[in-house]
Amino acid sequence: MTTPNRQTVRSQNARDNIVQAALTVFALKGYAAASMDDVCMAAGCSKGGLYHHFRTKNAVLRGVVGRLAQTGALLPPFAASDGAASLPAASLGRVLIDIWAAAARDAELRAQLLAGYEAHLDTSMRTPNGLRLSELLRIGALIQLLTRGDELDADEAARRLGIGQAA
Repeated sequence: MTTPNRQTVRSQNARDNIVQAALTVFALKGYAAASMDDVCMAAGCSKGGLYHHFRTKNAVLRGVVGRLAQTGALLPPFAASDGAASLPAASLGRVLIDIWAAAARDAELRAQLLAGYEAHLDTSMRTPNGLRLSELLRIGALIQLLTRGDELDADEAARRLGIGQAA
């Protein structure tokens, strides 16, 4: 096993910092209203540094999705298992709804989410004490929302999935 060099570690730390800052900004302002400048300011990095790690706002959002997937926050009960998301439930709900709405317009993001949900369902179905029925239904509703191809109705999504939505 090779030890990563200092530059690799520094680069990964910068990416992690940007993703966490973006998560906070998206929770406060909403994805559509947030700008790359907002993310730069929250992360304490230059525009050049941000664009070095993430070429587009959609790439930043995919980084946020990756972080939420690692913490389990993309799955029912929609709460980070290790607190890495560090957001109140209503704020996390707002970010999740923004993610699903963006997925309706971004095929790469939609594919990332669908692959994660389908893999989780597949693993859970083979586990003796897998998901509860309510969790299975919620994940099924997510997959249905993502595959319909319609614009996402945020209020309807929040109601169907049983999550709070920040104002």
